Amino acid sequence: MRKEQIQAQIEKLKAELLKLGPMRPGSLSQQYSACQKPGCKCVDPIHPQKHGPFYQLSYSHGGKSTSQFIRPQFVPEVRQQLAAYKKFKELTQRWVTLSLELCKMEMQEARAEASQPERSRRS
Repeated sequence: MRKEQIQAQIEKLKAELLKLGPMRPGSLSQQYSACQKPGCKCVDPIHPQKHGPFYQLSYSHGGKSTSQFIRPQFVPEVRQQLAAYKKFKELTQRWVTLSLELCKMEMQEARAEASQPERSRRS
């Protein structure tokens, strides 16, 4: 791949990054629980029915782990934010990979120019 192609791909990645909306890291889990209150449907010996679903968001940021419950009406929005963060990570990883390749090419070109005799560099 040529330098111009790599640079064009990097610009395309930058444009995709600008389109991302709100994002958040983490994962969303669906949980059920039993309250254990006498007579409650969750402790029925034949057909126990746990309470839920409850949605819990867990993530780490800045070295701190966080967990919070998400109300059902906000679950679709949170899922979109999680997907946006995943896309952000994919795009930035591709950007870094392309940038490393570009830097390597530029170093090779600089070495090739430096190793040429003085006369051929002037012409």
